[in-house]
Amino acid sequence: MSILVLETVCRELKRCNAVTSNREFCESWLAKDESYLRVLRHHRTAPSADALAVCASKLGYYARHLGKSEKPEHQQWVKRFEQLRGMCLQALDQQAKTKWMTPERMGL
Repeated sequence: MSILVLETVCRELKRCNAVTSNREFCESWLAKDESYLRVLRHHRTAPSADALAVCASKLGYYARHLGKSEKPEHQQWVKRFEQLRGMCLQALDQQAKTKWMTPERMGL
């Protein structure tokens, strides 16, 4: 389930001190309401494609900027941010496939 992807991203961003709370993650990294993750968990629903795309975009942005640094710890975070971005994009792709990959939409 793609909520696990967002929870992983949030946990990793906390670990590197890029965010301090779920609230900050939801608002700053997903461009959503502060309670977005809590609502997803409560309703057992998947995150929106918009949230996954925004998160992937921001991870890519910071990976590129950290990549300009010569600090070894920044280079480690570049790799991790790129991995997390890939997870977001994979979850986004999977969501899209569930919409279009049906017999009626594939002309079968």
